[in-house]
Amino acid sequence: MSTGNLIHSIDSEHTRIRRFVQGDAENFVSFMTDPASTEFMTFGEAQKSREGAMEILNTTIDSYDSKKPLMAFAVESVESAQFVGFCGLTPDDEGAVEIMYAVMPNERGKGYATEIATTLVRFAIDRLGCQRVIAPISPQHEASKAVCRKAGFVDRGIRPGSGNAELVHLFVYEELRGLE
Repeated sequence: MSTGNLIHSIDSEHTRIRRFVQGDAENFVSFMTDPASTEFMTFGEAQKSREGAMEILNTTIDSYDSKKPLMAFAVESVESAQFVGFCGLTPDDEGAVEIMYAVMPNERGKGYATEIATTLVRFAIDRLGCQRVIAPISPQHEASKAVCRKAGFVDRGIRPGSGNAELVHLFVYEELRGLE
């Protein structure tokens, strides 16, 4: 996966996926320090503090124009330009890319998560040349599993998570090229 295609923004019908900016700090910190919002996320406790969240944000912003940019982005409403969440892509050990998405509590239930997931899958396949996108979801996170199904992922069942003993519900989106 080449990171030379790092986005400045991707617009879909209702969302704009864009680089984080310092103006996103208040919203990002608010999300990261809310235990209910981060319950199913793999961030460590230090990252779920104000200082930890700011460190993540600053590291991400600083990385964008480096040789190793992080593929983590803010998401805003196209209509209002309001911050509605964040998302990202991480290369996986097995040649796939892992997708991550999060929506602010007051913006949930509006279809943003499905639109974000669908847009990121298309970006990973069309712009980055990936053929496989994975979404390891906490088995208890029913809303996120529903998002994956709506976005076209196939449920591969419960598996060990990468790098730890915790079990995840693995969803996979595979682009089958050249088989038609």
